[in-house]
Formats: sequence, structure tokens, C-alpha cells
Amino acid sequence: MTDLLARTLKPSPETIESALGDETVILHMGSDTYFGLDALGTRIWAMIKDQRPLPEIRDSLAQEFGVDPSVIEVDMTRFLSDLLAHRILVDA
Repeated sequence: MTDLLARTLKPSPETIESALGDETVILHMGSDTYFGLDALGTRIWAMIKDQRPLPEIRDSLAQEFGVDPSVIEVDMTRFLSDLLAHRILVDA
């Protein structure tokens, strides 16, 4: 497991979101940065908001899609790193 997945993350208090069907648009109010999430990103976002541990999210997605958890972990790490870099997510 990567160090990132060992962390506990939460949405930044400086974000607001709007659902658009099965997608989500997030605005970081401090930087005026918009971030669009596709359906899968929206599901990960919802699970993070529900305070599910990141390894549990990875394993749930791997089981649902029948993909090796290591494949999900690579994609999830990239996604979460991007959200952290844009301050959409912060450490809990």
C-alpha cells in the first residue's frame, strides 16, 4: 500500500460541490479552482465524505469491477494526489 492510502483524507472546508447527474463539480473557494469528477471520481469522493478508509475504498472498487487492487491503487493514488495538489482534499 502506498503511503498516500495510509492517510486519512477529507474534503477541504474551502470546497463546495454540485452534482450533475452522476458527475460532480467541485469549486475550491480559496483558489477559484474548479475540478470535475466523472462517475467513478464522484463515487470515490462520496466514500471519502462518508469517512471510509482509503484501503477500504480501493478494495471495494476492485471487487466491484473485478480488477486487481494494485491496479485500482495506482489510479486512485494519481486521482487523490491531484485532489490534494489542488487543495480539494486535506488531511483529516
